Order: sequence, then structure tokens, then C-alpha cells
Amino acid sequence: MTLKSSTDMTTTEQILEGMKKGRAMYDEVHGSLAPSETAPEAGNELCLGDNLSYMKELLERGLEGAFRLIYIDPPFFTRSSFNASVNVKDAAGASHKVHQLAYDDKFDRSLEYYIENMTVRLLMMRDLLADDGLMWIHLDWHSAHYIKLVLDELMGEKNFVNEIIWQYKSGGSGKRHFARKHDTILVYSKTPKYYIDVPKEKSYNRDRKPYRFRGVAEYKDEGGWYTLVNMKDVWSIDMVGRTSAERTGYATQKPLELMKRIVEASTEEGDLVGDFFCGSGSLPEAAHILGRRWAGCDSEMIAAAMARRRLKKAGADFRFTRLEPARPLIGRADMSILSADPLEDGRKLYKCRLADLMPDIDTGSIQMKDRAHVEDALEADRLQFADHVMIDPDYDGAFESRYIFDAGADEMSFISDGSFAVIVVDIFGKEYEAEIIQR
Repeated sequence: MTLKSSTDMTTTEQILEGMKKGRAMYDEVHGSLAPSETAPEAGNELCLGDNLSYMKELLERGLEGAFRLIYIDPPFFTRSSFNASVNVKDAAGASHKVHQLAYDDKFDRSLEYYIENMTVRLLMMRDLLADDGLMWIHLDWHSAHYIKLVLDELMGEKNFVNEIIWQYKSGGSGKRHFARKHDTILVYSKTPKYYIDVPKEKSYNRDRKPYRFRGVAEYKDEGGWYTLVNMKDVWSIDMVGRTSAERTGYATQKPLELMKRIVEASTEEGDLVGDFFCGSGSLPEAAHILGRRWAGCDSEMIAAAMARRRLKKAGADFRFTRLEPARPLIGRADMSILSADPLEDGRKLYKCRLADLMPDIDTGSIQMKDRAHVEDALEADRLQFADHVMIDPDYDGAFESRYIFDAGADEMSFISDGSFAVIVVDIFGKEYEAEIIQR
């Protein structure tokens, strides 16, 4: 019998084959779980690495059924690549936007491969989801109909809760179709006993005039008279605008208002939420603001760097870990120790500053039109390519970020017994183990 290639299969055959392979991969991963008795409980942590490996680690740490909310904004099977943008300055001080590849959503152009990858991850998420929890899967017209079939099979048709339509104004239009101005968010539970707190929204009266019905509370604003009703499943929320203060430069960044609505509707203060395709960190930031514990993961260095930056700016206290060793780089970073004052407990108060950075620029991932700007900026000031500095004051061979500083800070202070490690992160997310220079 001759096996069919993906290009020869029908759409239905590719979905079924992808689910079959995804289940087999899940069985293999699940069968290799090695429970840990010493691993820390999850709470406010950001991981750089493959989310499948990270979710396996969470299960090994005993966190099965621990997440009240899991939200993901995975690749949409768009068959496209997406960029993140950063700013650099030339010798004259002029700012230029530079675009670098953030992630590739091509999946070898195979629907079967896409379904396989999504199936195994959705099964792992099902294991992590609490019995009263909700899973929110953010998609668009490219793949929502495919993943709906997969979720009906994995989660059960009876556990389908909602199809949320997120409506926005941004985006293009065409002459051959109506303008595509919405995303689809599929909501599933694990059991019928899920927690949800549906918020209220305004419903304006006909002609915006008062009804004066007995027992019905009515309100008035500049738009007229209205009542409060349970929120509907079409949400009109603006995308993150080009000049918005929350904009990170990540191509597929989702607005905080959308993330907050999901978190508030699905959880209570102190609950644990997860985002395993966290990109630039919109959901973790929303969780932090609302007093929820969170765990986020992304496989792209530039995404993790942007997430760390925004979470630190928001005042979040979190662990940063990476699953794989840092990739070897040609560049280097130098940290200068300004002072090391002894303390009563035998440790020292260190003060340091970033002295130099020789970034390892991968021009192949930068758009052709922006490469000259990068070269000019490197010649003008190499240090502008440093984004932030991470310090592990008690380094034991496994780096764990305890301090995060802006790379341009005049002084970075931390307490250590001398066994510390420093990693400098550039604006593209690359990490450099810093050489320490004693002043």
C-alpha cells in the first residue's frame, strides 16, 4: 500500500492523521514523566523554551489540574512569517525602526503537521487545567474551524462553553471579500462545573429613552438611557495602536483590555493562570495587575526579552528560566564592578555597570531595508543594542534571574557572596554571559 503525502490527502484526512500523530506524541511524552519531589510550585514565572517541554516539567512538578485558566494565542496556520520591531539611533541621533523575524507560522505548509503540533499541546493543557477551569484558544479565520473539531474531540462537545468574537477596526480590506475584522476565541471547560463570572455591559434602550419598567434599574450617560445586562459574545476592543503606551513592537501583541476581561471572567484573586504561547507577555501582565499567579512560556528569544521588559516595568516579581542552554554567540558583554562593600553577614553589596557590548547581529533575520540602519547604529553606539541585564546573585550552575535592570542604568546594585552570574540581553533577545571587570 502506498502512503499518501500531506499534499495528496483531503482536509479531513489531514485533520484525522494529525490528531492521530498528536495523540501518539502525547502518549510518548506522558509516558516519560518523571515526578519531582523538590520542584517549586508554579507562580509568576517566565520560561524561554519549547512549551511542550515546559508543560511536561509543570506536570512533573505536581501541577496537574492546578491552572484555573489557560489562555493561548498560538500560530494561526497563516503560512506567513511575523516580525518584531525595535528602535536604533544613528550617529546624528535619528531613530530608525528595525524589523526582525519573530516567529514563523508556515508549518511546512502542511495542515496535518499543524494539527499534530496543536493536538499534543492541547492534551497537555487539558492535564494542567483545573476541573473548574476554562481554556481559551485564540485563533482567526485561518484555523478556528479546524481547531474547533480537534477541541470537540479532545475536550468533549458538551464542554464547549463559548465562541467569543473579538471585533476590531484595524487591518486591511479587499475587493474580493468583506474586510476581515475579527478574531475567534474558543472557550472550553474540563467538566460541567467550571467557574465563570460574566461581566455586565450597557444595553441602550430603544430611542435612548427611559422604559420606566417596575423593578428594572436604568441609567443615563451621554449616549442616553440604558440598562445593565450580561455581556454578549461579541467584544469590540481596539487593537494595540502604533502610538499606544503598551505597544512592545511584537507583531501579534494582544491588548491588555482583552486579556484583563478574560482573566477577570475566569479566575479569582490568587488563582493560577497559564499562557504557553505568551509572546510579548500580555496575559502575564494582566494577571500580575489583577493579583493572579501566572506562568508564561515562549520559544523565541525576542518574545521572552520583550515579556521580561514589560513585566519588570509593570513591577512584577518573577522567576525567569530557560529550558535549553544559551545558544553560543560570537559577541560578548563586559560588566564593570564599581564597588563591593562588605556587609555584616559576610556578603557584599555590589554595584556595577554595563561597560561594553559586542552584539552578535544575525542580519539574515533582519529585513533587507533595515540592515544599513543596524550598521550605522553599531558604529554610533554599541551599548544601545543592550536591552536589560539579569543577575543571579547565588549562581550554582543553573542560572535563575533574581534581578533585572535596565541596561542603561548608571548603577546596578545587588547582594551576593561573590558567586554571582550576569547575563546581558540585547534588543533582539540574545543573551550574553558577561565578563566581569574589577574596577
